[in-house]
Amino acid sequence: MHKPDNTHSRLPAFKEQYDLIIIGGGIYGATLAWEATSRGLSVVLLEKSDFGSGTSANSLKVIHGGIRYLQDLNFARTRESIRERRALLRIAPHLVKPMECVMPTYRQLSKSRLALWGGTTLYDMLAYDRNEGLDATHSIPAGSLLSLKALQSILPDLHDDTITGGARWYDAQATNSERLVLAFLMSAKAQGAHIGNYVEVKALLYGQEQKQIKGVVAEDVLSGESLTLKGSVVVDCSGPWTMAESDNAPDLTGNVSPQTSRKTRAVNLVVNRKIAPCAVGVKTRIVEGPDNTNRLLFITPWREGSIVGTWYFEDNGQPEDQAITDKELASCIAQVNSALPALNLCQADVTRVHLGRLPVEANSPKTGEPQPQKNFQIISAAEHGRAKGLFQVQGVKYTTARDVAKCVLDAVSASLSVPLQPSATHKTPLYGGDIIDSAAFLAQCQQRYRAQLSTETLNNLVNNYGSKVDDIVRYAIADPLLAEIVPGTQHMIKAELRYVIDHEMVCTLSDLVLRRTELGSFAIPKDEAISYCVDFLADALGWDQALKVNNVQELRDNYPVWVSARQPDSVDVGNDNI
Repeated sequence: MHKPDNTHSRLPAFKEQYDLIIIGGGIYGATLAWEATSRGLSVVLLEKSDFGSGTSANSLKVIHGGIRYLQDLNFARTRESIRERRALLRIAPHLVKPMECVMPTYRQLSKSRLALWGGTTLYDMLAYDRNEGLDATHSIPAGSLLSLKALQSILPDLHDDTITGGARWYDAQATNSERLVLAFLMSAKAQGAHIGNYVEVKALLYGQEQKQIKGVVAEDVLSGESLTLKGSVVVDCSGPWTMAESDNAPDLTGNVSPQTSRKTRAVNLVVNRKIAPCAVGVKTRIVEGPDNTNRLLFITPWREGSIVGTWYFEDNGQPEDQAITDKELASCIAQVNSALPALNLCQADVTRVHLGRLPVEANSPKTGEPQPQKNFQIISAAEHGRAKGLFQVQGVKYTTARDVAKCVLDAVSASLSVPLQPSATHKTPLYGGDIIDSAAFLAQCQQRYRAQLSTETLNNLVNNYGSKVDDIVRYAIADPLLAEIVPGTQHMIKAELRYVIDHEMVCTLSDLVLRRTELGSFAIPKDEAISYCVDFLADALGWDQALKVNNVQELRDNYPVWVSARQPDSVDVGNDNI
């Protein structure tokens, strides 16, 4: 890991004592930090790399309302998902928006028009309060049936004589899931939480006879500085990167989990093809050979293309290995093409491979693939004869992470020395989310800033930063150079770079390009955009030439080899672009 000169500016002045120490800055750590801080606890969160850069970055971007749980008549979980989808639409309206979903109906009775009509009708009844507190632009419509002709207009490449039409329902989409993680963290930070990325927990501190947790020993990865932080409760939210999974690191949980540590690699493909105007479910049709793993694939429209998934592959046990093999990728592409032969998808169409690791529950009886756990776990070390105040969270669903955070605080409350205030995170706007009427807000911004920004630039800023757009535009007004478009992009202004570097704990080029802005989230940016961004960031952080070269290579490593195969020196890392 490279080490910039001014590593300390991003970190807070840590306190000696906290109520709660959180390890891991993915969606589960982020929601817990916000929930705990908003309820009166002093909180510190430590993430060994960047926020939301691990399993939380692997997603179809769907905020599920729980319709899938009706198959098992799990009404409680359906209701939980409906509530959590509504909460995210309400507290982050700039980042979470309604999304139309379509599934074909078939002659088979269990998948017929009658069956799916019954399912969507029951779902709408259970979701009677789905739009409470939401503005009109974020309301979730009722489901309906589609004729065969209407379905074919949505999916003209779908050819199956057993299809009779389709069913439509609505969920929501996290248009920028990385910034949604950040929104929880920035909200916690604004309320007093201490948040640190690139800070790795190395060991636990115990009281007498290791019966009580006392804190952690951590290291600033960028500077090498050692930190000792004390706290009444430690919650490990690092998922597959938990220290208990490492043979070389101290054991955080003492192997208290009664479940196996087996993991699966969950894979979604980002492709540069607009497969459908809405989210669709399609069945694969492999008829012979070793890839006879027919399944339902879900395809969501996103950015300039689509995301397709999810596949589950056996894990090799190495948390840092985020690779998919050539054979696995070929199988994924073959399955997509079996469902939509006219699509003729190929490797060159895949712009990114999202891969995360999840705990396994069992193997699928249909495909033989490892299947992730269906339910989250909160593991108390004390219940397994270990230290009091030490907990581990194993989450499985992005949508319900806020509700899990509430459950975690219920579990740890007895170990806290202060009472918890009531929860209000289901209705409290997140960072950038204090927007009452999204359509009116956008219209006001367009009217106010039409002299400074194009419509496309302003729309992108509002969709990613919400109410923080005013702060970004102030940079552009104060310095006209920052109102200019970033070279190699169409609509990104330089003021956006300046804002996130100044306010959002950017440490690397990958942080900037992949997780703070949307510049490289869909596909690798143009060389001139990478060149400008690395020079801009180097100027802000005081990097030398070697650090710039390292950062460019690290960014390239986030893309498949067939995407990033250009020569490393094709990007100009001089200082003439600033």
